[in-house]
Amino acid sequence: MKENINTDNSTQRILWVIPGTGIYRVPVYSYLNQYSKGKFHLICLREDTSDLVRKKLKNQLKENLTILTGEKRLTIGNDKTTFANSNFVLKWQPGLYRAIKRQNPDIVIVEGFGSWAPMAVLYSFLHRKKLCIFYERTAYIERKAPWILTMYRKFIGRFANAYLVNGILTEEYLHKYIGVKQKPITKGCMCADSYELAKDVASFGDEAKRQLSAHLALNDGLTYLFVGQLVERKGISQLLQAWQKHIQQHPADNLLIIGKGYLYDELMANYGQTPGVHILGGISYADIYKYYAISDIFFMPTLEDNWCLVLPEAMACGKPVACSIYNGGTCELIHDGENGYSFDPYQQQSILDALDHFHTANLVAMGEKSVEIESHFTPDKAARRIYDTCMDICKNK
Repeated sequence: MKENINTDNSTQRILWVIPGTGIYRVPVYSYLNQYSKGKFHLICLREDTSDLVRKKLKNQLKENLTILTGEKRLTIGNDKTTFANSNFVLKWQPGLYRAIKRQNPDIVIVEGFGSWAPMAVLYSFLHRKKLCIFYERTAYIERKAPWILTMYRKFIGRFANAYLVNGILTEEYLHKYIGVKQKPITKGCMCADSYELAKDVASFGDEAKRQLSAHLALNDGLTYLFVGQLVERKGISQLLQAWQKHIQQHPADNLLIIGKGYLYDELMANYGQTPGVHILGGISYADIYKYYAISDIFFMPTLEDNWCLVLPEAMACGKPVACSIYNGGTCELIHDGENGYSFDPYQQQSILDALDHFHTANLVAMGEKSVEIESHFTPDKAARRIYDTCMDICKNK
């Protein structure tokens, strides 16, 4: 039986179902709740969210939050790597469909084509509601996806009314590989919550910078900063290999490496004594702004990333940036020669060129351009794009 569709945009109920979510998304959900006049609801999974994230979600959304638990899962393949499509995970969440139906949403936003997508599709189909798929991956990231997974995504995609994506590379993937042709695709739906970080960086005074630089025994050349997991996927080994040549041309430069991961001991053994290299390990997020403040350039050599949140964070702090072409947000965030440079981390000369370019660049102007570009990818603007898309598809019966 056909269910009546609520077309009064002032009362549309939006439900987002996502197993795991990061702290950077909390402001987006909060703005969506604000834009929808309190008619936004989030369903997430306890096991895939941290205590801190759940605390902030409860604080922001209050009763507009459902936290499920007890997901069943079976992993087939390599569960140690962080590369996409290196394993296959079968998941089942008891009670998910009931939780969706209980909210009686007019629009359901589902995170990608994952294990929660079928229940969102089923609800939307049976109750004639609208479905948005939020997706972040690119053709490069999905290069090893098995054909059966691509076919599954094509099937799920047939039920979508719209797609919410990070940028042009994801849009291209949906067009070319999933066969999305006539359905709206809204770009710019990813963001970083960088306001507090940028404020702390700006407040870190010159004397404090001098003291920290002296404590680290930094040279007086340019200081490059890497923040990320110390894992193969982040390309840190490729950067350090290139650095050994870079430092021969620029012996006064510094490279700060912040992060934890299984490569830490290996990197310390192989590069811990390399001139200019400071492998600092994990730094508390409460203190990390200090290292952004003393750095001149942010450098990210990732071999595979959907968006790479630390990149817009660095941009919000007024830093020139360099990022791998294998990051899904590079097209939007890097304007080559204006706020930084893109490069291929698999080509050592490309890394060396990117490192070298900053020695002849106007770093102040680049930093200002970074701030300008990042200002288009803030939580309020991402949430507004998502909300407007939801309202637009509700206009079409």
